[in-house]
Amino acid sequence: MTQTLPPAFLAAVKDLLGPKGWTEEPEKLLAAATPWRGTYQGETPLIVRPASTAEAAALVKLCAQHGVAMTPQGGNTGLIDGGTPHGEVCVSMTRMTALREVDPFNNSLTIEAGATLVSAQEAAKEAGRLFPLSLGSEGTATIGGLISTNAGGVAVLRYGMMRDLILGLEVVLPSGEVWDGLSGLRKNNTGYDLKHLFAGAEGTLGLITAATLKLFPQVATATGWVICSSAEDVVKLLALARGRVGDSVTSFEIIPGNAVDMVVADIATARDPMPSNAPWRVLMDISQTDGAYARSLLENALEAAMEEGLIQ
Repeated sequence: MTQTLPPAFLAAVKDLLGPKGWTEEPEKLLAAATPWRGTYQGETPLIVRPASTAEAAALVKLCAQHGVAMTPQGGNTGLIDGGTPHGEVCVSMTRMTALREVDPFNNSLTIEAGATLVSAQEAAKEAGRLFPLSLGSEGTATIGGLISTNAGGVAVLRYGMMRDLILGLEVVLPSGEVWDGLSGLRKNNTGYDLKHLFAGAEGTLGLITAATLKLFPQVATATGWVICSSAEDVVKLLALARGRVGDSVTSFEIIPGNAVDMVVADIATARDPMPSNAPWRVLMDISQTDGAYARSLLENALEAAMEEGLIQ
């Protein structure tokens, strides 16, 4: 049920954020309350769009003062509908997209929560570095949403989950106070490591407004597509590959054979590169700063796997 917003709250919010910072247009409210999968329909009486940390803090303080519930929303691309409002005010972070700093010497960048993942990737690339998180919705998924859901992506084996890529956060707490934890330090034993509380918290502990993230050297990737006869062989293949090349195994995606068949049947231009009746496929990446070396590592790992009968 959509909450009824106090007139005093509405007036204060509109005055705080200005005409670009809020909307009650029905079609926009509907879009914000519709999850990506379209599995059900949420609802919201108001979308608010703070443009700065100061505005976000003042907005949260107003919500607390008036007892107004809110749901933070990033790119609205999540598959578990955690950013879908159920009658609460929808706090869209789409106006907070600034790239505050790129520090190639510290291998870090500081970026606001409404920026898309692809914008962080491109900023890192322009500085000769890599921001390794990668997933299908990277053109629309936002940094704040990725942190709030502790997103994984395809390179978890090498670089970890989103929480592992965070050096510091800036967060508006439920009281409206701002916690400034935007430190770029890696060796920091000054006290509680509070940033990890907010990673994966789905916005329940605070509104993330900016983050300092880890960057890495750019890499070249060699990719292998192989066929396995059993799930047991798939697990053994991963163990063998990591045993031989360690963290050079950047990604290791397990794909059921029937999923490949469904894609080929549904998309006219798709094809199975290695048709087989075997039940499992593996798509794996080996990455190194030198492309020829990455390819050599992949070939050696696959040769050993073939000798052990793990791949066809």
